[in-house]
Amino acid sequence: MAGSPDCHDDDGEGAPRWVRVSAAIAVVLTVVFVIVHLAGGGMAGHAP
Repeated sequence: MAGSPDCHDDDGEGAPRWVRVSAAIAVVLTVVFVIVHLAGGGMAGHAP
């Protein structure tokens, strides 16, 4: 499909789609980790 917008990941502007998706996943995982850690549920085995 030559006219499909999903045919090309690199349209010449910005980062490729896989870089944006990977960055978004990393940000979401980091935010979840911080929220769980601050809520007292994370890394309970490391507390003195």
